[in-house]
Amino acid sequence: MEDENDPNSESLKLRGRMAISIQHQNISAAQEEKRLNNKISEMYGVDSDEAVDIHVNYHFDRISAFLLRRARKNGMLESMFLKRLNSLNTIGYAYSVAQGELPEMAAVDILYKQLCNLHNDNHPVDDRYVSFYG
Repeated sequence: MEDENDPNSESLKLRGRMAISIQHQNISAAQEEKRLNNKISEMYGVDSDEAVDIHVNYHFDRISAFLLRRARKNGMLESMFLKRLNSLNTIGYAYSVAQGELPEMAAVDILYKQLCNLHNDNHPVDDRYVSFYG
């Protein structure tokens, strides 16, 4: 008989973002991210390549959402954010997270710094005070 309180059995019934989130709650080390691909494969009934794609897309969505919240908090419009997001290798970092090579928040920090550098490269400083003291 299945334990109703076991998050693993519950995630096998659930699908989508919630099921993957539940699986992430049960991992303790970044290296265990790779093992989630097998669980995702079982949950969705897909081969390992498709499970990796699902896992990467999960992290891509989360990383993008974290970046957008941080950008908005610092005054960037969503339209400008979306335009600049295309210049970043967000999917590559999401893949690294899904493979356990990089913590998710580290990927967010790296990408946010790149996003800010894109912003600064596109808007040279014309302020005479900044130019003088800069």
